[in-house]
Amino acid sequence: MEQSSVPGTLSAWPDVLHDGPTPLVTGEAWIDARCGRLASMTAEDDARMRERYRATDAVLESWRDRDEVVFWLEHDLFDQLLLIRHLWWLTTNADERSRRGTRFSLVCGSDYIGMLKPDQFRPRFDARQPITPEQIAIGSAAWEAYCSGEPSRLLPFASGEDARQQRALPFLSAAIRRVLEEFPAASNGLARSERQILEVLSEGPRTPEQAFIAAARMEEAIYMGDLSFWTIVESMRDAPHPLVTIDAQERPGRLPDGELRITGTGRAVLAGRADHVALNGISRWLGGTFLSADRVWRWTGSSLLPPAP
Repeated sequence: MEQSSVPGTLSAWPDVLHDGPTPLVTGEAWIDARCGRLASMTAEDDARMRERYRATDAVLESWRDRDEVVFWLEHDLFDQLLLIRHLWWLTTNADERSRRGTRFSLVCGSDYIGMLKPDQFRPRFDARQPITPEQIAIGSAAWEAYCSGEPSRLLPFASGEDARQQRALPFLSAAIRRVLEEFPAASNGLARSERQILEVLSEGPRTPEQAFIAAARMEEAIYMGDLSFWTIVESMRDAPHPLVTIDAQERPGRLPDGELRITGTGRAVLAGRADHVALNGISRWLGGTFLSADRVWRWTGSSLLPPAP
């Protein structure tokens, strides 16, 4: 995008909102929650991470000095969560926005932005659309549901039956359904991402990179980066009853080199003869919902089973 003719200050706001807690806050409270999680996933210095968050937030908060702010998002889960979070953010300063008259616009399609060439950006910029009150209302409601700790509130957003939502935010229902598929399956306790990795490895050993690419190809809309992928692999390796084994050597800035294998327990869980959560417990945030051994929501394929009383 920097090599294109798109004008203005460019800033990325890349937060993996499908990993870690997402409280319904902004500012330092948000940074505390997000950096606490991401520091456990990366080797990045905590102070440096916080500085980076504050810098990207500062660009966003400079909207008061701008004629227009344009959000560029994709259709996949990663970007749709970013979209609804920012639509909710717009409600936190709605009165001031109406007084100042800054325009907020959206570019959102089924292209992967990182794959575009410089000359492909300007036509998309020229076709940008004003963000509507309807988009803000629906996106805000979806974000509040995601952060609520009651994931059953997400079900209406995933159904695809609301014509108003489909018109305003056409990619949201598929993204929210993909969120729900990350809850432990009622059949074997696996999240969809875990299941796909095990399915790849059930065909034979793979390098981390091969497994990452093969699992990504099983997605309708690719959303997961290699860091999130590797965090999942390591959690299955480090479980009391491991589902995978890792024989790999670290490579700076890349997935490790080496070999991943499925274990006998992994095969049993994948086949539904054992349950991952029953064997290994669970400790994971999905938005505002914390999943633990004594509070597990399970996905049936069409609905959520609430925790046992």
